This record gives sequence, C-alpha cells and structure tokens, in this order.
Amino acid sequence: MPLSPHPTPVRRHTASLLVTALVAVLTPMAAQPASAAPDNTTGETGTEGRNALFLTGPNQGKPESIAIDYLRTHPTRYGVTAADLGDLVVSSSYTSEHNGVTHVNLSQRFQELEVFGATATVSLARDGSVVFVGHTLTPSLADRPTGSAVLDAPAAVQAAAEALDLPATAAPQVLDRGAGPARRTVVSGSGISGQPIPARLGWQRTDDGLRLAWQLVIDDSDEAHLWNATVDGTTGALLNVDDWTTHDAPEELASTLGRRTGPTGNGPTRPVDVRPQFPPKRVNDGSSYRVFTFPKNDPNEGPRSLVTNPADATASPYGWHDTDGVAGAEASTTQGNNVRAYADRDANNQPDPNSVPDGGPELDFNFPADLNQQPQTYTDAAVANLFYWCNIVHDLTYRYGFNEVGGNFQVNNYERGGVGGDDVRCEAQDGSGQNNANFSTPAQDGGAPRMQMFLWPGNQFGLPNAVTIGSGAGATTYEAEYARFTPAPTNAGFNGQVVAVDDGVDAVGDGCTAYSLPAGSIALVDRTSVCNYYTQVVNAETAGAVAVVVVNNATGAPVVMNGSMSPSVGIPAVMVSQADGGTLRAALPASGRVHRNVDRPAMRDAAFRSETIFHEYGHGVSNRLTGGPNVNCLSGQEQMGEGWSDFLAIVSLINPDLDDPEGPRGYGQYAQFADSRSGDGFRPRPYSRNMEIQPFTYDSIKTGAWLDGTSLAAPHGIGHGWAAVLWDMTWDLIDRHGLNRNAYGRWDTGGNNLAMQLVIDGLKIQGCAPGFVVGRDAIIAADAALTGGENNCTLWASFARRGLGYSAVQGTTGRDDNSGAYDTHPACERPFTNRSAKPTLNSVKAGSTAPMQFDLGRNHDRDRGGDHDRDRDLLASNSPYSRLVDCATLETVNPDGTVTPGPLPVKAETPGHSKLSAGGHGRYTYPWKTDRSWAGTCREFVLSLDDGKQFRTYVQFR
Repeated sequence: MPLSPHPTPVRRHTASLLVTALVAVLTPMAAQPASAAPDNTTGETGTEGRNALFLTGPNQGKPESIAIDYLRTHPTRYGVTAADLGDLVVSSSYTSEHNGVTHVNLSQRFQELEVFGATATVSLARDGSVVFVGHTLTPSLADRPTGSAVLDAPAAVQAAAEALDLPATAAPQVLDRGAGPARRTVVSGSGISGQPIPARLGWQRTDDGLRLAWQLVIDDSDEAHLWNATVDGTTGALLNVDDWTTHDAPEELASTLGRRTGPTGNGPTRPVDVRPQFPPKRVNDGSSYRVFTFPKNDPNEGPRSLVTNPADATASPYGWHDTDGVAGAEASTTQGNNVRAYADRDANNQPDPNSVPDGGPELDFNFPADLNQQPQTYTDAAVANLFYWCNIVHDLTYRYGFNEVGGNFQVNNYERGGVGGDDVRCEAQDGSGQNNANFSTPAQDGGAPRMQMFLWPGNQFGLPNAVTIGSGAGATTYEAEYARFTPAPTNAGFNGQVVAVDDGVDAVGDGCTAYSLPAGSIALVDRTSVCNYYTQVVNAETAGAVAVVVVNNATGAPVVMNGSMSPSVGIPAVMVSQADGGTLRAALPASGRVHRNVDRPAMRDAAFRSETIFHEYGHGVSNRLTGGPNVNCLSGQEQMGEGWSDFLAIVSLINPDLDDPEGPRGYGQYAQFADSRSGDGFRPRPYSRNMEIQPFTYDSIKTGAWLDGTSLAAPHGIGHGWAAVLWDMTWDLIDRHGLNRNAYGRWDTGGNNLAMQLVIDGLKIQGCAPGFVVGRDAIIAADAALTGGENNCTLWASFARRGLGYSAVQGTTGRDDNSGAYDTHPACERPFTNRSAKPTLNSVKAGSTAPMQFDLGRNHDRDRGGDHDRDRDLLASNSPYSRLVDCATLETVNPDGTVTPGPLPVKAETPGHSKLSAGGHGRYTYPWKTDRSWAGTCREFVLSLDDGKQFRTYVQFR
C-alpha cells in the first residue's frame, strides 16, 4: 500500500484463525535460560478463534486471583515449585482501557520478605483469559537462605557509600522508621544523596542462594547517578547495584562526535515545511510558546514558530500550567502539572536564579534566540522549548497508555488513579556534564524523575571561545574554553586592555584577594587551587573588569569552568591553555577582545533537540511500564531500554517528506553539527530497512559479532539493534495500514500509530528483565489482545528478517547465549505449489528464470473482486527476496565466518521487469530471474504477501 499523506484507516478484517504459540515463560533471571509454553494450536482450553492466541480461555474471578491461581497451577512452566509461589503479593494491578487488558504485577516473597528482583507480570484479557506471562521468579527459595540483619539502616548506608566510593560528609541519621519484617527506614542524605535515602530489608539472590540484605536508593550528590544498591545485612558487602540514571557513556560517544559521513542512502535532505501537529481536542488556556514545533526533530528542520494552546485536553485537561484541577493556571512560569523546567548551570539540581521563564498572565512564552550565539545568551528560549517538548511527550505517550494508573509523571492525577507528586524536573544547560543527556527514574510511582540536558560544545571544530590580542593584520587569536556560570562571550565580544592581575598576596596572579584594575580591563588570572573560579570572577568584576581570562596551570587543553550561580556574575570568563597564556602574557601590554570563536559554529543546546527529549523521557516510560509502576527492572546485557527510547523518538517524529524506509535515518545529527536527520548519528549505523545500510541481526549482539569483529557496546549499541528491528516493523505496518502524519491519531488510523501502541502495550506485558525474544513475543501478544492477531504474520515477518524468527533462542539475558533464526511462525508459512518444502533442496540452473507458483485458493478472486491490478500489489515491500544459506544445514551463515553483516536479503528480479502473473482461481506465478554467480550455492527464497504470510522454499543452484 502506498504511503498516504492523510490518516488512512487500518483495515479491520475478521480475525483469522491464525494460531500463535506465545512464549509463556520469560527469562527468569540473567543467569537462567528461558523456556517456552507448549506449542499448541488451539490454546490450553481447546477453544478456537481469538482465545487460541492466548494461554488460556476465559476465567472467572478477580484479576489478581486469576493471575496467582494460574501461576500456582503451572509452576513448572516457570522453573519453580508450588512452594516457591506460596507467598506472592500484588505490587500493582491496573487495566489498559483501549484493549481491556489487566496487568497484574506480582512480587515473590520468602518468610514475609521480598526477594529482590523476583517478579511476575500476568496480563489478562477482558474475559479473564491469560494473555501473557513475563517473570523473573526465583526457584528453590528454601534451599540456602542465609544471613541476618546485624547492620541497621544507617550502617548499611555507610557500607554502600564506601563500596560506591561516595564521599559521606555527615553521619547517617534515621528520619523515619516503619514496623514490620522489612524494617522500612528513611535515612538522611548524609552528604552522599540529594534526597533522603529509603532502606528496606529483603532477600538478594546470589550464586550461593538467598542472602538477607538492605536495599537502598541513593541520589548521588556529586554525579548524575541514582543508585539502587543492595548490601549484605551481615557483612555490608555490596551484593548488587543498578544505576537508575540512563545516559550515553562518554567513551561510546567519543568516536562519533566528530563523525561527518556515513553510508549513503536515498533519504531526502531538502528543506521541507514541517507543519505543527495537534491533538484532536486542545485546552484553550491562551498559552503560547515560540518553539521548534512538534514534529520538528531539531533546528535543521526549520525555524521556531509561535504555537498556541498546544495542551491535549485528554492528557492535560486543565492545561500545562495547572496543578489544582480547577480552570486557571497556578503558575505563569515553566512549571505545571507534568513538567518543571529550568536551567541548572551550577549542577545543584535546583533552578538557577532567574532561569525559570515567566510568560505573564497571558502565558506568552515568546523569547528571542540567536543560534549563532552561544546558548547561555538564550536560556529563556531554551527552557521554554524544553518545557513545551517535555509536555508534548507527556501528552502523546498518555494517549498510548502511559497514564496515571500506569505510573506516569504528574503532580495531580485528577482522581484518575496512580500516585501523584512526580512531575518531571527538566533541567536545561545542566552543568554536570556536556555532550550528553540523562534521565533518572525512581522506582516507586510518586517519585519525581529528573531529565538533564547538556550543551554540546562541538570541540571537533576547535574550542568555542577565543581571546584576540591586537587588531588588524597583526592580531593574534587564542582559542578558549567556556565557563558555565558566567554570561557567554558574544560574537562582537568584550573589548578592553588586557591586564595581568596582581593581588599582592601569595601567588599574586591568582586574583583570590580583592585588587584594583583600570576600569574596562580584561583581567588575566592564573588557575589555582587557592580559590574557586567564582571567587576569581567576582573579584575581577568588583575591580571593574569587563571579562576574565584564566590561564591553565597545567599542560594540555583548558577546561570548562564551574561555579555558583547565586549571586550571579555579570561578566564572561574563558580559559586558555598554559602555553597560550604564556605567549599572551609576553605580548602585554596590549588591548584585546574576549569573544565567541566565530571561525566555527556556536555551541548547540540539547534543549533544542526534540528527539533527545523524546529519547530521555522514553527511559521513564520503559522503566515505569515494565514490571509495573513500582519497580525498575530493566536489566541484563540484552537490555533494550536505549532501543525503546530511540524508537519513541524517531517514530513520534516520523515524516514521510524526510524519512524513507530504505534510506538512512540517523539519531543525533544536530548535536554532531550535521545538517539533516540522514546519516549515522551517534549510533553504530543509521536506522534503515535496507540491510546494507543497517546490517543488524539478532546474533550481532554477541561479543565480537558486529562489523569488523568489534562488539556492540552495551547498552547503547545493543539497544540500537532493537530499535532497528522496531523501525523495520513500523514501516512494515505502515505499508499495510498507511501512514498518519499526526502521531496523536488513534492506533487504528495508521501503521505508525499502531506500531507505537503495540510497543507501549508490549512494555506493560513483557515483565521484568526482558531480552529480545521476550520483547518480540510481548509485542505479538499485544497485537493478539488488541486486534485479535490481525497483524500476526506481518510482525513475524518483520522480526524474522532480522534474525528474531520463530526458532530464535534467547537463552539468558546475557549477550552470548542467544541464537538467531530467520523462519516465520509455522501458521504464517505456505508452500509453493511447484517446489518442494523444506528441508528438501530444489535444483535450479543458475542464471535461469525459475517460475515460483503459489495458490491462494478458489475464493481469492471473489475476495479481491477480480481486481488483477490489485493482485499485482499483494506483495509486501521488498518481496520477494532470497538469502544465502549453508547447503548442508540450511542455516543463514556467511561462508567467511563473519556474523555481521550476515548474508543479506537480495530482492528478487524478473526478466524484462515482468510482473507477478495472476491465473484463475487464485493461482499466481512469480518469474524469478536467478544469477549465474550463484552456481554451487544454496539460497532460501521468500515471498511475502501484504498480510505477512510467506511462501518459502530452498534452492540449490547447479
């Protein structure tokens, strides 16, 4: 089906009796393999139709009781015994309104204490049928439980601080202590945590059995980490630690920041008019924002524009500035029910002074921004843009099911369930880093998350600022780093006489003590450990300087300078290298200018990158929905969190004028100073259905299995592989159901909307610690619950092409015990009428035309109305194709031994560009023109229909 520029209704056929054997047992834990439910064709109850897609037929009773009874009735399917399931407690339970599925999230306990990480998610249809089970249940609980709570909670905090190398500055104090076996306690931050530290007792799984342990959540005061640490209750040893802050590792980004070119594709790069998208019904609160409007990816796709009343009346019924649920805004600033946006250049997790833009009573957030200047000159515009986009993601994901009962992020839940008080703190120009962004998600619904957006200096072009001595032909310019806490040097710069500071005390050039200068001077000071940068700049400003140049006191490049924002300083500061500082001093006395380095682009602000805002917010979505809203449980080397976040960004921002499924769609180009969304971006390869551009297959996650024998980095490289699979799936669904330019559309208005819905539903269904195979099965189960399995074969075809076929084996959630496969589900496979089915090899002369015949049945002509032009369009995109296989094993492997790229699908050709021919009574012939070079090899030939059903056979060429 060609793409439609307008919403195209999804074709709603009566659900066929396709049978899906859903994987019922997910990865129990990283160290244990997954196992599958019986591959039946009628469902456990022997029912036909829709329930054949589920694990059971209808059940009566409360969902929580059905879920627990089901597990206890089938313990061996989940690798446990009935005794191991003797104490299951409900951690959360809620129903998704659009499909009627109730998600019951259970925790496993032993001796009245939770077994950390031992969970099960049982999803039930409206009639009580068990749709899917995902779990990390622990077997043999009673075998070897050991340990005791010798340590109390404060001692456990001290032990964790030592193990994590956190500099405690105060003795931990108990702020609150609860009753019960878990001894829930709240401990003071003690200088290591920006928030009080919750602690509780429970069982930690180890190789030697269960150990009694304290679990603590520490909001790292020094760096961007939200630690979930478990320490032994007896010894204080660190047994387990997770970082609930997700961000790109600097070492992973280092190799991509300066990358300029990538594989060529046919993605358009021309300027287009990207028109704003709006929800069906908006809140008329009079608000307006000058921003890069949804769905612009970044400033590459057009200028900012003024958008009015963008809030979705369903997701944000009282607008974005409400908190009390009564008409009328409670705040005229960038603060409201869903988002609290501000700048945090001094990295104290609090708004900088005067960094919360005020739109006044009219809620008019219209602030200037010159992107040819440094970002600190347009902080208000950046914060307003960040506020707008964080709210956009809130409203959009709400429509697909990330709502109050699912654990979304709101101050006031408007009596719609869930726990409030957890709006997202969106921090622009954050001073805790650069060339990055991150998102911290507390595990408990009601815990407020934090998004930190950094600046991208673009040092691949040289340092962002400069100091010029002299003028005209004799001028000399020295590159300089920036300060986060001062105003930015402008293009025009700050002029004055450069004066070496002499404060007359100790190291006289450090400017740590008050001194005097000629008014309008540029102060030249030495970097020192005697005082901080803030003191140096304050002293210079007090002395009458218009700018400060700090000379590094060590060899190498100058560094970015941090300092307090309160009270603010009014003059810019930059740093030059030790060598340049020495040369500069030798040229004094001289006039000079501190300015932006105009020989290179200005720094870029992540608050203007909507795809990054989507990505980071997406971590909150995947963490809250997986396993339920009261647990964070994405773990293992197959962890796909980065993939879901990329998917959320690129599918929400999909644009048929810019995106071609066969061309390259990168991620992060704006931060790389590239001029379009086409190209590599930050990921190992751009996203594309063309496997020459994006060669990922499931086996690519193995150590040494990526290109040139390298390994995909975990989690970002591995996550990019999962996003590549989902990108293909999205376009396959678009081919079948059309494209809706408006991401706010219902799931049944476009293939892209449907893909978003299935992925969000899959997150709710999959349970804790999923790997790729489990993620696949959860999406297929989501389609079964939503459409009755209408897209079953389309989904299987999408997954199979990337090695996640029916026979794929996940093993654990480690990266090296999986096994890819390229077959579809047996219920989706059909035989050619003139070719033998597998495993028989059909002999064909290489270079000849091989007619491939198939039969769709006598009723096919009547069903299609005898429309032979339509018959020619019944094939899926890129169908048919063939792929090299081993003649002995029929496995898809490269003769040279490489895993990536594996044998790529080669689109089939016909002689003279002839077409698929339609005979009578539903009979068809595809004339496959083979290649002479294939002599002596074997290939699998795959012909996919537009509904995902596939005709497959193996051919040996003579």
